[in-house]
Amino acid sequence: MSSTPRSGAVDAVRVLGVVAVVIGHVWADEVLRMGLYSWHVPVFFFLTGYFWKPGRTLTAEVRNRFRTLARPYLFWLCVILVIWSAVTHVRDHLTLEHIADPLYGGFYATRPFSAFWFVTVLFFAALAYRAVERLPVAVQGAVVVTGLLVGHTAGELLARTPLSIGSAWPCLAFIALGRLFRHAEPRLGAPLPTGIGLLVGSAGLVATGWSAPLDIKQGDYGSPVLSVVVSAAICAGLVLVARSTFAHAPAAAHRAATVLARAGFVVILSHAVVLMLLDTAGGGVTDFLLALLVPWVLGLLLLRTRLSGWAAGSPRRSHRPVEPLAGT
Repeated sequence: MSSTPRSGAVDAVRVLGVVAVVIGHVWADEVLRMGLYSWHVPVFFFLTGYFWKPGRTLTAEVRNRFRTLARPYLFWLCVILVIWSAVTHVRDHLTLEHIADPLYGGFYATRPFSAFWFVTVLFFAALAYRAVERLPVAVQGAVVVTGLLVGHTAGELLARTPLSIGSAWPCLAFIALGRLFRHAEPRLGAPLPTGIGLLVGSAGLVATGWSAPLDIKQGDYGSPVLSVVVSAAICAGLVLVARSTFAHAPAAAHRAATVLARAGFVVILSHAVVLMLLDTAGGGVTDFLLALLVPWVLGLLLLRTRLSGWAAGSPRRSHRPVEPLAGT
Protein backbone atom coordinates (compact mmCIF):
# COMPACT_ATOMS: atom_id res chain seq x y z
CA MET A 1 0.00 0.00 0.00
CA SER A 2 1.38 3.39 -0.99
CA SER A 3 2.25 5.81 1.77
CA THR A 4 2.53 8.74 -0.62
CA PRO A 5 -0.25 11.31 -0.03
CA ARG A 6 -2.77 11.53 -2.84
CA SER A 7 -2.86 14.61 -5.01
CA GLY A 8 -6.32 16.08 -5.41
CA ALA A 9 -5.02 18.01 -8.41
CA VAL A 10 -3.89 14.92 -10.31
CA ASP A 11 -7.05 13.10 -9.24
CA ALA A 12 -8.99 15.97 -10.85
CA VAL A 13 -7.14 15.24 -14.10
CA ARG A 14 -8.18 11.60 -13.77
CA VAL A 15 -11.79 12.66 -13.25
CA LEU A 16 -11.60 14.86 -16.34
CA GLY A 17 -10.25 11.90 -18.30
CA VAL A 18 -13.14 9.71 -17.17
CA VAL A 19 -15.68 12.36 -18.23
CA ALA A 20 -13.95 12.68 -21.60
CA VAL A 21 -14.10 8.91 -22.16
CA VAL A 22 -17.86 8.92 -21.59
CA ILE A 23 -18.31 11.92 -23.90
CA GLY A 24 -16.36 10.10 -26.60
CA HIS A 25 -18.73 7.13 -26.39
CA VAL A 26 -21.89 9.23 -26.46
CA TRP A 27 -21.13 11.60 -29.33
CA ALA A 28 -19.31 10.86 -32.59
CA ASP A 29 -18.92 14.52 -33.53
CA GLU A 30 -15.67 15.20 -35.44
CA VAL A 31 -14.94 18.38 -33.48
CA LEU A 32 -15.26 16.50 -30.19
CA ARG A 33 -13.10 13.74 -31.61
CA MET A 34 -10.37 16.25 -32.41
CA GLY A 35 -10.66 17.77 -28.97
CA LEU A 36 -10.68 14.53 -26.97
CA TYR A 37 -8.95 11.70 -28.78
CA SER A 38 -5.49 13.24 -28.58
CA TRP A 39 -5.44 12.88 -24.79
CA HIS A 40 -8.49 11.30 -23.13
CA VAL A 41 -7.07 7.75 -23.13
CA PRO A 42 -3.32 8.54 -23.29
CA VAL A 43 -3.64 10.58 -20.08
CA PHE A 44 -4.03 7.38 -18.03
CA PHE A 45 -0.86 5.89 -19.53
CA PHE A 46 0.91 9.23 -19.00
CA LEU A 47 -0.11 9.31 -15.34
CA THR A 48 1.10 5.74 -14.93
CA GLY A 49 4.55 6.99 -15.93
CA TYR A 50 4.12 10.14 -13.85
CA PHE A 51 3.65 8.05 -10.69
CA TRP A 52 6.13 5.35 -11.68
CA LYS A 53 8.16 3.93 -8.81
CA PRO A 54 11.46 2.43 -10.00
CA GLY A 55 12.90 -0.73 -8.50
CA ARG A 56 9.75 -2.80 -8.04
CA THR A 57 10.21 -6.41 -9.13
CA LEU A 58 8.24 -7.75 -12.06
CA THR A 59 6.46 -10.18 -9.73
CA ALA A 60 5.41 -7.34 -7.45
CA GLU A 61 4.27 -5.35 -10.49
CA VAL A 62 2.08 -8.24 -11.63
CA ARG A 63 0.49 -8.47 -8.17
CA ASN A 64 -0.11 -4.74 -7.99
CA ARG A 65 -1.56 -4.45 -11.49
CA PHE A 66 -3.72 -7.52 -10.97
CA ARG A 67 -5.21 -5.87 -7.87
CA THR A 68 -5.83 -2.47 -9.43
CA LEU A 69 -6.58 -3.42 -13.04
CA ALA A 70 -7.18 -7.12 -13.70
CA ARG A 71 -9.57 -7.75 -10.78
CA PRO A 72 -12.00 -4.98 -11.79
CA TYR A 73 -11.68 -6.10 -15.41
CA LEU A 74 -12.69 -9.66 -14.53
CA PHE A 75 -15.42 -8.51 -12.13
CA TRP A 76 -17.12 -6.23 -14.65
CA LEU A 77 -16.57 -8.66 -17.52
CA CYS A 78 -18.60 -11.27 -15.62
CA VAL A 79 -21.29 -8.85 -14.46
CA ILE A 80 -21.74 -7.14 -17.82
CA LEU A 81 -21.54 -10.41 -19.75
CA VAL A 82 -24.59 -11.66 -17.85
CA ILE A 83 -26.55 -8.44 -18.42
CA TRP A 84 -25.52 -8.17 -22.07
CA SER A 85 -26.29 -11.83 -22.78
CA ALA A 86 -29.80 -11.43 -21.38
CA VAL A 87 -30.44 -8.24 -23.37
CA THR A 88 -29.00 -9.76 -26.54
CA HIS A 89 -31.13 -12.89 -26.11
CA VAL A 90 -34.26 -10.75 -25.85
CA ARG A 91 -33.43 -8.36 -28.68
CA ASP A 92 -31.75 -10.84 -30.98
CA HIS A 93 -30.50 -14.40 -30.90
CA LEU A 94 -27.50 -14.96 -28.64
CA THR A 95 -24.79 -17.15 -30.22
CA LEU A 96 -21.36 -18.38 -29.16
CA GLU A 97 -19.89 -15.97 -31.69
CA HIS A 98 -21.48 -13.08 -29.81
CA ILE A 99 -19.82 -14.21 -26.58
CA ALA A 100 -16.44 -14.89 -28.21
CA ASP A 101 -15.80 -11.23 -29.07
CA PRO A 102 -15.87 -9.80 -25.51
CA LEU A 103 -13.86 -12.77 -24.26
CA TYR A 104 -11.24 -12.21 -26.97
CA GLY A 105 -11.34 -8.59 -25.86
CA GLY A 106 -9.43 -5.60 -27.10
CA PHE A 107 -10.39 -4.32 -30.54
CA TYR A 108 -13.26 -6.79 -30.83
CA ALA A 109 -14.94 -5.86 -27.55
CA THR A 110 -17.68 -3.43 -28.56
CA ARG A 111 -20.59 -1.94 -26.59
CA PRO A 112 -21.14 -2.59 -23.73
CA PHE A 113 -17.47 -3.56 -23.40
CA SER A 114 -16.31 -0.42 -25.20
CA ALA A 115 -13.52 0.59 -22.80
CA PHE A 116 -12.33 -2.85 -21.74
CA TRP A 117 -9.49 -2.85 -24.27
CA PHE A 118 -7.89 0.07 -22.50
CA VAL A 119 -7.56 -1.84 -19.21
CA THR A 120 -5.75 -4.80 -20.73
CA VAL A 121 -3.45 -2.57 -22.79
CA LEU A 122 -2.56 -0.53 -19.69
CA PHE A 123 -1.99 -3.75 -17.71
CA PHE A 124 0.43 -5.23 -20.24
CA ALA A 125 2.09 -1.88 -20.97
CA ALA A 126 2.90 -1.45 -17.26
CA LEU A 127 4.34 -4.96 -17.07
CA ALA A 128 6.37 -4.42 -20.24
CA TYR A 129 7.72 -1.11 -18.98
CA ARG A 130 8.71 -2.77 -15.70
CA ALA A 131 10.47 -5.52 -17.66
CA VAL A 132 12.64 -3.06 -19.63
CA GLU A 133 13.19 -0.69 -16.71
CA ARG A 134 16.54 -2.20 -15.71
CA LEU A 135 17.95 -2.15 -19.23
CA PRO A 136 20.43 0.59 -20.19
CA VAL A 137 18.72 3.90 -20.93
CA ALA A 138 19.69 3.70 -24.61
CA VAL A 139 18.11 0.25 -24.91
CA GLN A 140 14.96 1.42 -23.13
CA GLY A 141 14.72 4.32 -25.56
CA ALA A 142 15.18 1.99 -28.53
CA VAL A 143 12.39 -0.28 -27.28
CA VAL A 144 10.03 2.66 -26.79
CA VAL A 145 10.83 4.32 -30.13
CA THR A 146 10.62 1.02 -32.03
CA GLY A 147 7.23 0.32 -30.46
CA LEU A 148 5.99 3.70 -31.56
CA LEU A 149 7.24 3.15 -35.11
CA VAL A 150 5.59 -0.27 -35.24
CA GLY A 151 2.41 1.35 -33.96
CA HIS A 152 2.44 3.86 -36.80
CA THR A 153 3.10 1.21 -39.44
CA ALA A 154 1.15 -1.79 -38.13
CA GLY A 155 -1.04 -0.39 -35.38
CA GLU A 156 -4.22 -2.09 -36.55
CA LEU A 157 -2.54 -5.50 -36.53
CA LEU A 158 -1.33 -4.87 -32.98
CA ALA A 159 -4.82 -3.78 -31.92
CA ARG A 160 -6.35 -7.01 -33.26
CA THR A 161 -4.22 -9.26 -31.05
CA PRO A 162 -5.99 -11.01 -28.13
CA LEU A 163 -6.91 -8.42 -25.47
CA SER A 164 -5.10 -5.92 -27.76
CA ILE A 165 -1.92 -6.94 -25.98
CA GLY A 166 0.11 -5.85 -29.01
CA SER A 167 -0.96 -2.23 -28.48
CA ALA A 168 0.94 -2.22 -25.19
CA TRP A 169 4.21 -1.81 -27.12
CA PRO A 170 3.44 1.57 -28.74
CA CYS A 171 1.80 2.76 -25.50
CA LEU A 172 5.11 2.44 -23.68
CA ALA A 173 5.85 5.86 -25.18
CA PHE A 174 3.11 7.52 -23.10
CA ILE A 175 4.40 5.91 -19.88
CA ALA A 176 7.97 6.96 -20.70
CA LEU A 177 6.89 10.53 -21.47
CA GLY A 178 4.89 10.73 -18.23
CA ARG A 179 7.93 9.61 -16.26
CA LEU A 180 10.16 12.07 -18.12
CA PHE A 181 7.76 14.92 -17.36
CA ARG A 182 7.73 14.03 -13.65
CA HIS A 183 11.52 14.44 -13.57
CA ALA A 184 11.34 17.76 -15.45
CA GLU A 185 8.39 19.26 -13.58
CA PRO A 186 10.31 20.57 -10.52
CA ARG A 187 12.53 22.63 -12.82
CA LEU A 188 9.63 24.48 -14.41
CA GLY A 189 9.64 28.01 -13.02
CA ALA A 190 6.13 29.10 -14.08
CA PRO A 191 3.84 26.05 -13.93
CA LEU A 192 0.54 27.75 -14.71
CA PRO A 193 1.69 29.80 -17.74
CA THR A 194 3.66 26.78 -18.98
CA GLY A 195 0.63 24.52 -18.63
CA ILE A 196 -1.64 26.98 -20.42
CA GLY A 197 0.97 27.41 -23.13
CA LEU A 198 1.20 23.66 -23.67
CA LEU A 199 -2.58 23.34 -23.92
CA VAL A 200 -3.01 26.31 -26.28
CA GLY A 201 -0.09 25.29 -28.49
CA SER A 202 -1.30 21.70 -28.66
CA ALA A 203 -4.85 22.82 -29.47
CA GLY A 204 -3.48 24.88 -32.34
CA LEU A 205 -1.59 21.90 -33.79
CA VAL A 206 -4.69 19.70 -33.52
CA ALA A 207 -7.08 22.34 -34.92
CA THR A 208 -4.85 23.00 -37.95
CA GLY A 209 -4.59 19.29 -38.71
CA TRP A 210 -0.85 19.12 -38.16
CA SER A 211 -1.42 16.71 -35.29
CA ALA A 212 -4.09 14.13 -36.12
CA PRO A 213 -6.18 12.69 -33.26
CA LEU A 214 -5.24 9.29 -31.87
CA ASP A 215 -7.50 6.24 -31.75
CA ILE A 216 -5.45 3.63 -29.95
CA LYS A 217 -8.25 1.05 -29.92
CA GLN A 218 -8.23 1.08 -33.72
CA GLY A 219 -4.42 1.10 -33.81
CA ASP A 220 -4.29 4.68 -35.11
CA TYR A 221 -1.45 6.76 -33.61
CA GLY A 222 -2.15 9.88 -35.64
CA SER A 223 0.58 11.90 -37.29
CA PRO A 224 3.94 10.11 -36.95
CA VAL A 225 5.69 11.13 -33.72
CA LEU A 226 3.98 14.54 -33.56
CA SER A 227 0.61 13.25 -32.37
CA VAL A 228 2.21 11.37 -29.48
CA VAL A 229 4.31 14.40 -28.53
CA VAL A 230 1.23 16.63 -28.65
CA SER A 231 -0.70 14.09 -26.58
CA ALA A 232 2.01 14.15 -23.91
CA ALA A 233 2.08 17.96 -24.03
CA ILE A 234 -1.67 18.10 -23.39
CA CYS A 235 -1.37 15.66 -20.49
CA ALA A 236 1.50 17.66 -19.01
CA GLY A 237 -0.44 20.88 -19.47
CA LEU A 238 -3.45 19.45 -17.67
CA VAL A 239 -1.32 18.35 -14.73
CA LEU A 240 0.41 21.75 -14.48
CA VAL A 241 -2.85 23.70 -14.66
CA ALA A 242 -4.54 21.38 -12.16
CA ARG A 243 -1.67 21.57 -9.70
CA SER A 244 -1.57 25.35 -9.94
CA THR A 245 -5.33 25.64 -9.54
CA PHE A 246 -5.60 23.19 -6.64
CA ALA A 247 -2.68 24.80 -4.81
CA HIS A 248 -5.19 27.31 -3.43
CA ALA A 249 -8.21 25.02 -3.27
CA PRO A 250 -9.73 24.01 0.09
CA ALA A 251 -9.06 20.55 1.48
CA ALA A 252 -12.66 19.58 0.66
CA ALA A 253 -11.97 20.05 -3.05
CA HIS A 254 -8.95 17.73 -2.85
CA ARG A 255 -10.96 15.10 -0.98
CA ALA A 256 -13.83 15.32 -3.47
CA ALA A 257 -11.49 14.90 -6.45
CA THR A 258 -9.83 11.90 -4.83
CA VAL A 259 -13.09 10.16 -3.96
CA LEU A 260 -14.45 10.72 -7.47
CA ALA A 261 -11.21 9.44 -8.99
CA ARG A 262 -11.31 6.29 -6.87
CA ALA A 263 -14.79 5.54 -8.22
CA GLY A 264 -13.80 6.46 -11.76
CA PHE A 265 -12.82 2.93 -12.78
CA VAL A 266 -16.42 1.83 -12.25
CA VAL A 267 -17.54 4.56 -14.66
CA ILE A 268 -15.00 3.58 -17.32
CA LEU A 269 -15.98 -0.08 -17.29
CA SER A 270 -19.75 0.21 -16.82
CA HIS A 271 -20.94 3.40 -18.53
CA ALA A 272 -21.42 1.63 -21.85
CA VAL A 273 -23.97 -0.66 -20.20
CA VAL A 274 -26.19 2.37 -19.61
CA LEU A 275 -25.79 3.37 -23.26
CA MET A 276 -26.65 -0.17 -24.32
CA LEU A 277 -29.81 -0.21 -22.20
CA LEU A 278 -30.78 3.20 -23.62
CA ASP A 279 -30.25 1.66 -27.04
CA THR A 280 -28.82 4.89 -28.37
CA ALA A 281 -26.47 5.29 -31.33
CA GLY A 282 -25.97 9.05 -31.44
CA GLY A 283 -26.87 10.07 -27.93
CA GLY A 284 -27.83 13.36 -26.33
CA VAL A 285 -27.31 15.29 -23.13
CA THR A 286 -29.69 13.03 -21.17
CA ASP A 287 -27.88 9.93 -22.39
CA PHE A 288 -24.55 11.46 -21.40
CA LEU A 289 -25.70 12.42 -17.92
CA LEU A 290 -27.21 9.01 -17.26
CA ALA A 291 -24.13 7.19 -18.59
CA LEU A 292 -21.90 9.37 -16.42
CA LEU A 293 -23.83 9.78 -13.19
CA VAL A 294 -25.44 6.36 -12.74
CA PRO A 295 -22.12 4.47 -12.84
CA TRP A 296 -20.41 7.13 -10.73
CA VAL A 297 -23.04 6.92 -8.01
CA LEU A 298 -22.76 3.15 -8.20
CA GLY A 299 -18.99 3.42 -7.88
CA LEU A 300 -19.24 5.68 -4.84
CA LEU A 301 -21.59 3.20 -3.20
CA LEU A 302 -19.34 0.25 -4.04
CA LEU A 303 -16.38 2.02 -2.44
CA ARG A 304 -18.16 1.61 0.88
CA THR A 305 -18.59 -2.15 0.47
CA ARG A 306 -16.37 -5.20 0.54
CA LEU A 307 -16.71 -5.37 -3.23
CA SER A 308 -14.67 -2.18 -3.60
CA GLY A 309 -11.41 -3.99 -4.33
CA TRP A 310 -12.95 -6.08 -7.08
CA ALA A 311 -15.29 -3.47 -8.57
CA ALA A 312 -13.17 -0.33 -8.29
CA GLY A 313 -9.63 -1.62 -7.89
CA SER A 314 -9.42 0.34 -4.66
CA PRO A 315 -9.94 -0.56 -0.97
CA ARG A 316 -13.04 0.41 0.94
CA ARG A 317 -13.40 4.13 1.43
CA SER A 318 -12.85 3.82 5.17
CA HIS A 319 -9.35 2.48 4.51
CA ARG A 320 -6.25 4.45 3.61
CA PRO A 321 -6.35 4.82 -0.20
CA VAL A 322 -3.86 3.48 -2.71
CA GLU A 323 -3.16 4.77 -6.19
CA PRO A 324 -6.07 3.96 -8.51
CA LEU A 325 -6.26 3.28 -12.22
CA ALA A 326 -3.30 5.30 -13.36
CA GLY A 327 -1.30 5.16 -10.16
CA THR A 328 1.81 3.30 -9.17
